[in-house]
Amino acid sequence: MLGIIGCVPNKKIIYLQDINQQADTLYDVQRNNYRLQKGDIVGIDVKLASDNPILQNIFEQRMNMNMSSALQQGGDYFYLTGFTIDDSGFVYLPIIGKMKLEGLNVFEANSIVQSTFNQYLSNVYTTVRLGGLRYSVLGEVKRPGKFMVLQNRMTLFEAIANAGDLTELAKRSEVTIMRQYPDGTRIHKVNLLDESIISSPYYYIQPNDIIYVQPLAIRALGTGTTGFQSLVSVLSVLSSTIIIVYYISKT
Repeated sequence: MLGIIGCVPNKKIIYLQDINQQADTLYDVQRNNYRLQKGDIVGIDVKLASDNPILQNIFEQRMNMNMSSALQQGGDYFYLTGFTIDDSGFVYLPIIGKMKLEGLNVFEANSIVQSTFNQYLSNVYTTVRLGGLRYSVLGEVKRPGKFMVLQNRMTLFEAIANAGDLTELAKRSEVTIMRQYPDGTRIHKVNLLDESIISSPYYYIQPNDIIYVQPLAIRALGTGTTGFQSLVSVLSVLSSTIIIVYYISKT
């Protein structure tokens, strides 16, 4: 019985194990060339020369009002100051009107925004960036929840770290990532024990990812995660069994 409910071995806990046992393996990291989708929020900064004070005030007042509101309410900064891509793939900007950004990465989107502004104004400089990363982590983590970070990219391990890391009972060899695509949602399985994950397309998370970590089978048995805890569990079961048998024999 002890062999069945023993403690969780290190090989099921240690991240990034060198499965191929090759020293100093170099992995090619796939760059996160995320394409903007409907519902994404982008931050668009516009800097105008002093010869356009009226237009400058329009953009600055909008940014300042939304920033003040975000700080007072403690809400999502980019949700209040950024621009949301609508169901048609467009964003609407003051003065300029609508521009289609769906399907572009942030560099391509910035090129479109910059060239559009150049048609109307001179001495203008624009910057487009992803309006933060929003994702959720649930399952066998110490602090499950929904998170938003002001970064353009984040690794899967950083995302898990924000959730307090995995518990000892987490199944690290099969972590589920639910990822949104233009044609729908796909489910991917990743192995955090294998260091080759560094070169996989899931090493970096994407906006609206849902990360689910299922428990090891040992949790269903109700046993401990260490040898001592497992021994205590076994002794507890044996003690309960002896007591039950004793009372049955007395009746």
